[in-house]
Amino acid sequence: MIEHLRKYTGLIIFVIALLFVGLAFFGDNVAKSHRGTNDPLALSVDGRQYTMSEVQKLGSAPMVIAQNFRMFEMFDFLSTLGAFGGGDETEHRFFVNRLNVRQAAEEFGVYPSKEDITAEIKKMTSFQGADGGYDQQRYNDFAKSLGHGMTETDFIDIIRDVLATRKLSEIIGGGLAVDRTLAAQQVTSRDQQVAIQLARVPLSKFQEELKPTDDELKAQWETTKEKYQTDRKIKLSYVIAKPTYPELPKDEAKLPDAVTDEQKKEAEKKAADKKAADQAKLDEDKRRIDTELADTVDSFLQQIEASEGKDFAKLTEENGWKIVTTDLFARSALPVELNGNTRSKSDPVPVGDILFKITPGTDTMSRYSEALPIADGAFLVAHLDEAEEPRTKTFDEAKEQVRVDYIADKAGEALKKAADEKATKIREALTAGKSFADAAKEQGLEVKSLGPFKATDKIPDEADVSTLFETASMVDPGKLADPVMKPDGATFVFVEKREVVRDDKRAERINQSVTGLTTNQQRIAFSAWLEEKLTATQITDLRKKP
Repeated sequence: MIEHLRKYTGLIIFVIALLFVGLAFFGDNVAKSHRGTNDPLALSVDGRQYTMSEVQKLGSAPMVIAQNFRMFEMFDFLSTLGAFGGGDETEHRFFVNRLNVRQAAEEFGVYPSKEDITAEIKKMTSFQGADGGYDQQRYNDFAKSLGHGMTETDFIDIIRDVLATRKLSEIIGGGLAVDRTLAAQQVTSRDQQVAIQLARVPLSKFQEELKPTDDELKAQWETTKEKYQTDRKIKLSYVIAKPTYPELPKDEAKLPDAVTDEQKKEAEKKAADKKAADQAKLDEDKRRIDTELADTVDSFLQQIEASEGKDFAKLTEENGWKIVTTDLFARSALPVELNGNTRSKSDPVPVGDILFKITPGTDTMSRYSEALPIADGAFLVAHLDEAEEPRTKTFDEAKEQVRVDYIADKAGEALKKAADEKATKIREALTAGKSFADAAKEQGLEVKSLGPFKATDKIPDEADVSTLFETASMVDPGKLADPVMKPDGATFVFVEKREVVRDDKRAERINQSVTGLTTNQQRIAFSAWLEEKLTATQITDLRKKP
């Protein structure tokens, strides 16, 4: 297959991978088609209309493929084009960005060759065998199992767009110069080792001294009351459609002990073969039942939409399911049946997060969830009966939160003031010829010596070595750094010694740093260009009723 690539028309950058929120639905047979049938129009982009299948093929399908087949090499491309976030908005953003990339590729004459595409695919870890080399059979199996309406041609077009995006990033950000001196400074700074003395002032010292009155708390609440909101609460009616699977046949009675060893082996082989055949049949039956249930739930949602929600109870009863109605509850108090994740090995999503995103609108189906795949092959469909939206808490309701915030704010202010005053007095003492240890002791501080150590070293009882190193690496020996303010207190860092460790490979790492800085600048420039194009694009969701 891959050796016979044909020429196709059409056509970045990894920011952070986290989870493809919402993609589990598409990849786990979620019934989305209740919005319409026969491939309805889904999106208008600058006046041109696209169908549901077109939007999914260019939008959500590449995300699902990368997720399901662990194609980490595609994450840069997906991240740059805005594939992370979940929901229709993410799918539309990625879809439109991909259209814009293809248009730009035409304008700039970027046409990845068949050889480039082949080389890129052969480098992907998803198609590597046990020896680490390209495995043609793995690729063949993948091409046959794409699903979601995707073909091998569509996958090749994705890789074409990946390569085009990389090249466009170089073109659009190519005029940005990188200061080699800055790269050298960064590398050299990381190559240092430092010896320091430090002292700390805990925040708890100032917190314990604060005893705010109700009047002080109320005065704070008056100016910040909008931040103290009640939790959103919702009331649902939901249905859980569960599959009924057949059971494996019971094992037959064993042969009498009197039979020969040969007969025993033959019987054991027959039993093992039968068990394997029974299990294969059961697995096939389960797949068939799962597909039938997904189709049934899909039809269920379509019929609900057709009846404008009036037949929810009737259709539930006809399918032999049961409606469960909850009381109002907050996100932190989910009913047990709803306190789980969607059914996805690679990207499970908390069901509660999805349910609390349901917001009533003019469309009947806006009050319904999608068909959410949950544990044991089941699907959950929920209807939002009622929602109690957040409101500003009264003073009495918010009082304890206000107290915590008041103490945190005032203690933080007192800590910062005390730290600055102590730093000033320590510097004056150092100028007068005193040692840091003596100057710190005069301020009631206990001194601790550390080092010499590098940025990557681990030091017992010091969780944040990197911050201590970064602070010391920019301060001359014999000097005191500005107080390091942290959530639990202030740290004073006095630099005893700072020197660059000899490294024959430093020049090579400076070159690597220059390359990295250049690539990063190109990414920033390309992302800004892409965002500008997206902002200028007129996008209309044709599935939403006016």
